[in-house]
Amino acid sequence: MEKILYTLNKFAGLLNGVETEKEMLIRLIASIAVIAVGIIFRKQISKGIIFAVTKLFFRKSVKAQNAIKTCLIKPLSCFIGILVIYIGIEILLPVGTVHTTAVLVLKIAVICIVAWFAFAFINSDYSFIKHDDESNAKKTAEKFISNVTKAAIGVIAGLLILEQFGISASRIFAALGIGGVAVAFACKDAVENMLSGFIIIFDKPFEVDDFIEINGDSGTVKDIKIRSTRLVGVDGCEKVYPNTMIANSSIINWTKMDKRALSETLWISYSHSGEEVVKFCDEIKKILAENESILPDDIRVNFTKYGTHALEISLFCYTDKTAIADFLKVKNDVNVSIKEYADNSEMALSFESKTLFFGNELSVKK
Repeated sequence: MEKILYTLNKFAGLLNGVETEKEMLIRLIASIAVIAVGIIFRKQISKGIIFAVTKLFFRKSVKAQNAIKTCLIKPLSCFIGILVIYIGIEILLPVGTVHTTAVLVLKIAVICIVAWFAFAFINSDYSFIKHDDESNAKKTAEKFISNVTKAAIGVIAGLLILEQFGISASRIFAALGIGGVAVAFACKDAVENMLSGFIIIFDKPFEVDDFIEINGDSGTVKDIKIRSTRLVGVDGCEKVYPNTMIANSSIINWTKMDKRALSETLWISYSHSGEEVVKFCDEIKKILAENESILPDDIRVNFTKYGTHALEISLFCYTDKTAIADFLKVKNDVNVSIKEYADNSEMALSFESKTLFFGNELSVKK
């Protein structure tokens, strides 16, 4: 017992604000108790705080309450754990270097946890943007605005953390002012891409989930970020385009179309009579008219050309299926139906072929 008291007395002498071993022992017990209780019950405390906040400020919005609960539970639980450790240190060491360091860590933790909650809330399903559920405009605007907001939160959090180390934002901007021209030149592309992103959002040439074509390259829009727009190609690969390039390019938005043209060229053998050709065209029209995805207003099947190897039949119509997967299925169904009819009616579909003739070797005169 004497050794323990001697150790506490010696340890107390090393700590600022603690004068005797008895005070040191009381502070140590209280500190351990606060930390233990806080760590054990931090989840229950978090749930209680969240319940009070949601009922007090978001009573009318169930969606907002769910978003707050989902996004705040982990950051708040983590913060309570850090807070009780700080309180334990505050009880044990009211002054001194350790106390000063604990205050600094707590301030940084508060900044990081607030940023954590903000990121989680932005990524949640809750939105302040009013929208029509049948349009993707809301999803596109939300993705871009959330990316810009998260970048701004990250910058602000970084500046606030630097402030805790005595590096003020004004000093940073002053330092940037010294090399302002170089920094502006380095950031030129980033700023252009961000402004182009705003142009894309407000001009709305396309939205998230639209199938578009840019300079002959096509894909489904996955996301519009601050710097770039991401497309998923038909083959599944992800394509990243700078927003500046997209804003200055010709864009075809296949999803925005009410209908999509379907055209094919068929070739039938010269051995068929004119009557058979007319019947073939009429039957193809019937096949197209019977397809529910083909619009009946403008169906054209015509004998258009005497080809070098066969008679050319041009097929043209519109389908209301504009998405690439649905359009290709319609095209497949039409081609299969035509092939089945041709096989059953013994109409010979032709294809281009070439025959090469090789002459005898040239005789060489002596």
